[in-house]
Amino acid sequence: MAPRAAIVANPDRTGVPEALASLIDGLEARGWEPILDPALLAGVDFETDSLDWTDPQAQLVISLGGDGTLLSAARRVAGRSIPLFGINLGGLGFLTAAAPDEEMWDRLEPALEGRAPVEERMTLAAEVVRGREVLCRHHALNDAVIHKGGGLRTIKLKLAIDDDVLGSYLADGLILSTPTGSTGYNLSAGGPLVVPDLDILLVTPICAHTLAIRPIVATPDERVTVDVEAGDEGMFLVVDGQVEVRLSIGDTIRVGRGDYRIALAGLDTDAYFERLRSKLMWGGRAARGEQ
Repeated sequence: MAPRAAIVANPDRTGVPEALASLIDGLEARGWEPILDPALLAGVDFETDSLDWTDPQAQLVISLGGDGTLLSAARRVAGRSIPLFGINLGGLGFLTAAAPDEEMWDRLEPALEGRAPVEERMTLAAEVVRGREVLCRHHALNDAVIHKGGGLRTIKLKLAIDDDVLGSYLADGLILSTPTGSTGYNLSAGGPLVVPDLDILLVTPICAHTLAIRPIVATPDERVTVDVEAGDEGMFLVVDGQVEVRLSIGDTIRVGRGDYRIALAGLDTDAYFERLRSKLMWGGRAARGEQ
């Protein structure tokens, strides 16, 4: 039986049909059977099997798109020991391993043959508690963000780590991030960059109305508890930029180490700082007069 590669993409994204056709041809030429995510299969004209996420039976998941596509695929994999390989059709593509060019197969072939490096990234789990009931529990590869929503008023949050209360403060929100997500919203809000092979939890306030609250680095085995003490309607918890949960005053959000890790295949494990330089212009300086 041929090994199977599950393919995930947004069919409406520019360049997907062409990249998908090339990918399918290349996989079949190498003895692999491509299977497509149902949402993708419904939007393209290819005769392949439809992927059953309840029982994927695939040896590799390939995402075509940007980091958001890969994060969506990671949520669907949900702890199964199937590596993810990202092909960047978006802008930044910090989590993706290759671009759809002539060098793509130089990175993808080792992943197909089991020779590519595989990074096991930690996840975090965030649950919302209302009263004594756990309303939901979601996993994130990047981050879980508590935000005030579209209103102008701030929200009041009480922050504790392992029942040790740090205090209450007004802010636009709070970012709880993994090292993988440290280059995202966390970085924009003034949080630290963290090499992805560490297991830590970053706690970064968003526009806190006090100088006494600063980003905190905690171990993932410590539970971060956030109580929503005040705010307007429209507050929410958003997980990996894709799953939203409406919040109410009195809700408690509990965040800690996730129940599983996510395997990313094909990334150059020794080139993290090179990726920072090339993707985020880290350590660079804009030349005077450049646009």
